[in-house]
Amino acid sequence: MDPRIPCTELYVRLGDEEVLVLDCRDPADWDRFGLHIPGALWMPFEELLRDAAALPDDELIVVCGCSPDGSDSRRACRLLQQRGFNAICLDGGLQGWITHGLPTESHLSSSSASGMC
Repeated sequence: MDPRIPCTELYVRLGDEEVLVLDCRDPADWDRFGLHIPGALWMPFEELLRDAAALPDDELIVVCGCSPDGSDSRRACRLLQQRGFNAICLDGGLQGWITHGLPTESHLSSSSASGMC
């Protein structure tokens, strides 16, 4: 079984300089919800495949939330672990975070964000 971190434990650790929340949701899911965990870095899986080497040597907490069984976050975690990163999945993904009533931030849709560059 892949390592997981409970939402409440991540909440306590937000702001820790050694922890990076990595939101790997695809652009459609990112746009549909318009919310993310405060401080999270959005890096869709395709970008993760290409640019994982650019990530810092921090503990990476992977959030996906697209597939109901969590297989998408496990796939991202395994990829990162194979490349030598300390990566764990957020138990319940973004939906679990929201269900626990934990804080979120709003973001622009990917189409709006890409239009700003």
